[in-house]
Amino acid sequence: MHWTTAKLVALDQAERFLDHGWATHSQVEFELLAKALRGEIPPHLVTAYDRLKLEHKEPVVGVCHKKCDGCHASLSPTALARLSKEHEASNCEQCGRFIYLAVGHDLAPSDRSHQPTGGHSIR
Repeated sequence: MHWTTAKLVALDQAERFLDHGWATHSQVEFELLAKALRGEIPPHLVTAYDRLKLEHKEPVVGVCHKKCDGCHASLSPTALARLSKEHEASNCEQCGRFIYLAVGHDLAPSDRSHQPTGGHSIR
């Protein structure tokens, strides 16, 4: 995951804690964290994040089973390739949310060493 995407994920989590009142005992810490992250993320991405936050409850979502966890649309091979190459930040082609490879994603390179040999195919 590119560092900017990691910071967008952290910002989204911190602001969700603040928005939902989950950070009552550490409100100031989460506010400081969110402010610091906003200063570290490139301004054009913060602007895009703020716009997405107005449109979607979750502006930053994972990708699992090659689908956006926000709108559940299947991602194109191009979008999946961008995620695998760790570009600055990637967006879902359908809903526009920032996307990242979720834990346990299924985009790992295939291991061809375990494929059957001898001309037999598995159907």
